[in-house]
Amino acid sequence: MYSFKEINPLEVNKFNNEHKKGHIFQTSYWSEVKKEWEVRFIAGYDQNNDIVLTATILLRKAPYINSYMGYIPRGFTCDYENKSLVIEFTEYLKTFAKSNKIAFITVDPDIHLAENEVIQEKGKTVRDFLRSSNYKNTDSKNFEAIQPNFVFRLDLPTEGEKNNIKNQVFKNFSSKTRYNIKVAEDRGLSVEWYDKTNLTEEVLTKFHEIMVTTGKRDNFIVRRKEYFKDMINNISPYCRLYMIKYSYQKDFTRLEEKLKKQQDARNRAIIKINELKENLVAETDEGKASRLSKKLADQENRLKDSERQIEGFTQKIADIEPYKNKEIYLSGSIYLYYGGKAWYLYGASENILRDTMPNFLMQWAMITDSIDLECYLYDFRGVSGDLSPENPLYGLYKFKKGFNGNFVEFIGEFDLVINSFIYNMYKKAFPKFKEIRNKIMNKKQ
Repeated sequence: MYSFKEINPLEVNKFNNEHKKGHIFQTSYWSEVKKEWEVRFIAGYDQNNDIVLTATILLRKAPYINSYMGYIPRGFTCDYENKSLVIEFTEYLKTFAKSNKIAFITVDPDIHLAENEVIQEKGKTVRDFLRSSNYKNTDSKNFEAIQPNFVFRLDLPTEGEKNNIKNQVFKNFSSKTRYNIKVAEDRGLSVEWYDKTNLTEEVLTKFHEIMVTTGKRDNFIVRRKEYFKDMINNISPYCRLYMIKYSYQKDFTRLEEKLKKQQDARNRAIIKINELKENLVAETDEGKASRLSKKLADQENRLKDSERQIEGFTQKIADIEPYKNKEIYLSGSIYLYYGGKAWYLYGASENILRDTMPNFLMQWAMITDSIDLECYLYDFRGVSGDLSPENPLYGLYKFKKGFNGNFVEFIGEFDLVINSFIYNMYKKAFPKFKEIRNKIMNKKQ
């Protein structure tokens, strides 16, 4: 037998910090960001009076009716294989919901149904058990659910010297990802991160502007600037804003150096070609003439390569001319960490200078900082579960896949329904409302 009651949020935070299935979305830090929701904190106790379960429940009043919708983000925290505990807590939730006029409660547990498209039996067992316990189960291929149903997660080693760990992790990336990170570093991009202690209004405004640009490009709703400010302040010290900055001067200097290097190589090749041609004309030995011909062909190929690279660097210098004497933020992200786990929560990028690969450097910066913070898991968050190359979201999948994390499918959303009429009305109306809202909000931005 277990007992359940509302408790101090600090106890919930502590439990989620220590439990293997703990999640920052289940802490008071996250609930403080959700100002439009009411919040309740519940704990479950065993016979020894030890906490074995916690649940942060967000409550929001349904429009026009005297009833609430409940949401337990990333599921209540406990051992889901303890069926007695889950059954008893479910019964408690039903009573709690009725006494608080809650029509239904949605949970989306942080439990893997599949990893790299291989079914996980423990996850499947939990999913089937919840289905049999009167929860209505839904899942999604793209981003129809409250939380993404598919993510990439990178396991981080925790033993050993940190620089060695970083080198090991970097080597496991795809060759294309490693190359793009080096391109970003080579093009002179730099990383800045901000938290509550050093965030400025100017930086926050720039991040939000980039978010709006990304929202228009990728057709998603962008939250108000104040939302991100509240997040950074309220989740402190577990929330950071990362920004990637481009410097024209750094990029120009580097391109100019490479251009000069290739110009010197071209001049050397021309001199060598002329020497070889003179020697070839004068050579009477057939064998030596053949060898000279091979050397001449080699130098001519080098000349062609140098001329090709000179053309490329010249064009790049012309391309960056509009940004002369400027430093520009190209991308930004909101990063969370808690209890040994880290999450890439929001990301945004400009439409310009995309060939500098800012997003690759941004991910690498957050991963290396996660290692410094002794996290054992880095969560890239959502991707589509539709892996068809024709899917418009396939590019996002390919980008995150390059970091060689595990492709994870969660067990999905589960609704504990108390009032079927309100629940069915909500399920029919909400998708349409969301679609209309997105169109209106995107037009305003």
